[in-house]
Amino acid sequence: MNIRLAIALVSSFSTSAQAQVPAAAQQASVSELSEWTGEWRLPPFDHVTPEALAQQIPAAVEDYRRELAAIAANPAPPNFANTVAPLDKAGRPLRRLMALLRTYLSSHSDENWRAVGSGLVAMNEAVQAEALSDPALFARISAVYLALPADTSNAEDARLTELTYTAMVRAGAGLGAAERARLAEIDGRLASLQLQLSQNLNREAAGQFVFLNDAARLDGLPQAQIVAAAELAKSNGHEGAFAIPNQRPQVFAVQTFVRDRETRREVWQQWMNRGGTQGAFDNRPIAAEILSLRKAKARLLGYARFADFVLASRMVGTPERALDIIETNWNAVMAADARRMSELAALAREDGISTIEPWDRIHYLNRFTREHFGIDAQEIAGYFSLPRVRDAFFAAAGDTYGYSFEHLPGVPTVSPDIEVYLARRNGAPAGIIYLDIRPRPQKPQGSWAAQYRQAGDLAPGELPIIVLHSSPPQTAAGEEILLPFEYANVLFHEFGHVLHMLASKANYNGTASLTVPWDFVEVPSLLNERWLLTDRTLDRLPHYQTGRTMPENLRERLRSARQYERVFSVNPEYMAMALVDQKLHQAESPILDVNAFEAAVLAERGFPASADPIMQASAAYHTWSREYAANVYTYLWSDILAADLAEVFLRAPGGLHDREAGERYFDTVLSRANRVPIEQAYREYHGRPPDETALIRRFGLGKEGGNH
Repeated sequence: MNIRLAIALVSSFSTSAQAQVPAAAQQASVSELSEWTGEWRLPPFDHVTPEALAQQIPAAVEDYRRELAAIAANPAPPNFANTVAPLDKAGRPLRRLMALLRTYLSSHSDENWRAVGSGLVAMNEAVQAEALSDPALFARISAVYLALPADTSNAEDARLTELTYTAMVRAGAGLGAAERARLAEIDGRLASLQLQLSQNLNREAAGQFVFLNDAARLDGLPQAQIVAAAELAKSNGHEGAFAIPNQRPQVFAVQTFVRDRETRREVWQQWMNRGGTQGAFDNRPIAAEILSLRKAKARLLGYARFADFVLASRMVGTPERALDIIETNWNAVMAADARRMSELAALAREDGISTIEPWDRIHYLNRFTREHFGIDAQEIAGYFSLPRVRDAFFAAAGDTYGYSFEHLPGVPTVSPDIEVYLARRNGAPAGIIYLDIRPRPQKPQGSWAAQYRQAGDLAPGELPIIVLHSSPPQTAAGEEILLPFEYANVLFHEFGHVLHMLASKANYNGTASLTVPWDFVEVPSLLNERWLLTDRTLDRLPHYQTGRTMPENLRERLRSARQYERVFSVNPEYMAMALVDQKLHQAESPILDVNAFEAAVLAERGFPASADPIMQASAAYHTWSREYAANVYTYLWSDILAADLAEVFLRAPGGLHDREAGERYFDTVLSRANRVPIEQAYREYHGRPPDETALIRRFGLGKEGGNH
């Protein structure tokens, strides 16, 4: 499994930014938080407080409404310059303020932030929905759209007009007043429920530990993590015991290394039960309401099912095709997994285990990898110290795309462990990168990239600003962080998102990188993972103790092991989650218990008892997010596209580091963002549509012996 799915939204922290800022500075900041100043015009995190944003965001919302009203009321005949372009630019101060708020809610939040955050997020969602569904604005946009190709000076202007018109149709701008009011009510409630569901997961996990009184129950766990478990237990009033928090790094470390099966089971079941037990953090009623509201929304907009509504704007087009993609790969994946389980079962029998359960799976997969391929996870981690991995993904971007990165000291951040870099491309300033990639108690688990300021929303003198968040395993104080391979891989993955945003040459918000169809959004990041195991990258990752690079035979064994384990989208755990997501959003009848529904779907499909979905439905926040709802299949589809694109690089003289191939990909796909349809950009780069067998080909699935 891959931690790129572990995207969390909120957690707690002990030392707030408010406590670090003098009262006078806080008061002075109230009217300035959307006015980013200084040489690079960076976010004023040293002045941000919950109280200031609680005052400024409502004011910015009203300013945005006034901008929208002025565009709608313009007496001049509608054209691109007086309607489409100003609509795209409207609300810039609000976007700046929301970027500050989301940073705290997602990576450095306490109860004060949570208290104001939910209402402010809902307020922003409501005004965005108003903008997209306003009938007067829609009438003007429609007039410009229907006159195309007239009145647009270039192709991007025409593209923005088309995208804006389509977005407004999908937002209900063509509906009657009562239907629009109902849609706004639904969207506001959905935003609140989605935030509540995510907060439930984080608040529930924050108070959950498995306490162990016997050190023998952690036999096999790296010593540094045992020490950390003892320190955590002591800090929670259990001196002499060991505490495993219900957080992904620690849970999966237990699954990987701990020999005691009962410990693995206890830790695993607590992890899988998240959001699924009665009480204050039960997400099942929330999920049921989300599904009901999504179905109502789809029907208001003329679609029978929410999946039909979502996938009409995706590359795959229809729910039937999404299911076909899942089904096409399902049998090959399950057959390959059955062969793999027979190999793991032989190891389990040596320990007296007759049947592999989900809490055995990771442990014996790690053991098989270690014994069959000679791979020891702790040994491999010695080559992946956090600073070296950071430098390696920077260097790979330099090789292929001409980027360089210059550290900027003294920049205000939400935490002193965050680093800030100026990115240059071929020497010219290209953007600002915030790297929030060290663990801290206040930050939720997971890895994700986001934008503070995107290309297409820049005032003169501004650059795009992008942030990469990740939470690797905690180490003892003073020790360097050594990343398990999966964590090094996820940093390369997330840096692929950073590069996609950084490369964008879009001139508008509506044509920026993250406006591409959502089932393409993961492609640049999945492709970027491939750079981690190249010889050139591994040469840049010497062992943290010896200083020697990884030996050639160990590299080949590591690559063989990764081929055996496969990317997570061609493993049962992910396939289950993608299938259930589609079924949830295609269901005709109400679903009251999403976990029971999931169990029934997987039982009917013959899902192996040796596996669990990556996350139980009540904790599967991708399914309940706006972006990934009815869209979890996108990781499989995106892996297919990434495998297909990688073949172009691999045919080039320099392989994945080939500068000519990189420049062509950069110019044809990466930097174009959504200025042209992504299908067009893909065909121009590859010379043909996507080859849906590329992933099967990459891993040799569907063939006997294809695991090796």
